[in-house]
Amino acid sequence: MKILPYKFACFAVLLLISWQWTLPIAAQPSLIDHEFPLEPVKTNEKPARVFIVHGTFDGNSNWPLIVAGKTSFASEVKRALAAGSTVHQFLWSGKNNHETRKTAAKFLADEIAEYSTQGEKIAIIGHSHGGNVALLAAAQLKDPIDTVICLSTPHLYLVLEDAENQEVELPVYCPPANQKLIRQIVTLSPSSDNVPGFWAEINGINDDEGLAMTRPWRKAQQLILPNVSGPFQDLAERIGLSDEVVNLESRDHLSVTPYNFKYRCDVEGIKKSHRVVHSARMGYILGSVIQHGMSKPVAQYLSTIYQFEKTDDGSITDSDLIASIRAKNYEGFDRPRYGVALRMKEVKIVAQENVPALGEKEPDLYFIIKDIEGKELFESSEADDGLTASWAAADLRKLLPGIASGTIEVWDDDFNGDDPVGQPVEFQLEFGLDAYEITTVLTHPEFMVTITWQKLHE
Repeated sequence: MKILPYKFACFAVLLLISWQWTLPIAAQPSLIDHEFPLEPVKTNEKPARVFIVHGTFDGNSNWPLIVAGKTSFASEVKRALAAGSTVHQFLWSGKNNHETRKTAAKFLADEIAEYSTQGEKIAIIGHSHGGNVALLAAAQLKDPIDTVICLSTPHLYLVLEDAENQEVELPVYCPPANQKLIRQIVTLSPSSDNVPGFWAEINGINDDEGLAMTRPWRKAQQLILPNVSGPFQDLAERIGLSDEVVNLESRDHLSVTPYNFKYRCDVEGIKKSHRVVHSARMGYILGSVIQHGMSKPVAQYLSTIYQFEKTDDGSITDSDLIASIRAKNYEGFDRPRYGVALRMKEVKIVAQENVPALGEKEPDLYFIIKDIEGKELFESSEADDGLTASWAAADLRKLLPGIASGTIEVWDDDFNGDDPVGQPVEFQLEFGLDAYEITTVLTHPEFMVTITWQKLHE
């Protein structure tokens, strides 16, 4: 069998595809709004006070600012909030070292205390290491706050080992107290952004500082440092022949919260892919999250965001220009905030035993998705030797158009050629009003297929 080479589904191709799902008009008034098309869990019109914290080396950017008649990340955050809400920019030097981040956190905590009153809905949005500054600041406040949102934040962990040599990862910038001081912590990062998990390893902190920061996590635990210096290593470090031995690692997720989201992003380049997480559109989404809180539908909506290659970074821009770029990006899509593409999150096939098409040996199963008119949309890779075959998100990166129905064919690749396993099975996709992930189970006398689908949106 010839496996079709995978190519990323670029936005230029998607622009030619019309979204086929439509929502019932009668149900639309129950949505929060058509820019955040979810049903509200409960009405929440309480004003919020939001503090935006830029990241390392980014104090000269204007995306956290609001200028009348212009559009920016900050202006879109405010537009999504209830009347009377306030958005503040927090400015710090942005130097890439631990002491600077600690100092910035203290000043941010002071600023929040100065501007806020008891009982207010307080939220902090931090980009890159600004997210770590936000988490540290929240730990220094007297009263709990509502939300901290970390955008492409490199969450640092001190990686130790217990007495049985099992790894224990301790968050450096999020102390245990934050689990009571912050009602909800959300992390969000683009799939193409390599800064949180790679480039941020150059993080300006050493093991001794990490040990001091994680002391609250280590109470009543007996742990050791897996990697330590020796005499020759110490000498090599002193004369500049070797880097310092550290037990610190960077991740794009935070272990103490269930709300970690990595969304599909086609923006490339180290700097660009790191900055699009604070686009103008993202500002409105996150302002809505702050206003209405987390829920299962909101979590689905965040995990199914899709940023095309040409996405802004939330810098102050003429509002008409933003609208013009968006119109070009989504030409051919009726409601891009409801859906622009379809993605399979995971697929599992279980074939029955003694199926003639499978022969006597263990089958190499694969599947093909076609639209209702028979046009092939997707062909999977082979799963080797087994009646049960599974494909995860990493195997299913090609996007599909927004079909409402189609067929799936199951095939076995053997030495003598490819054989269909049974007949094609038709499927229907019915996403609810505010559902962005559904699972379909397709049964056939010779196999069963379970597919989790996601509807990606602007």
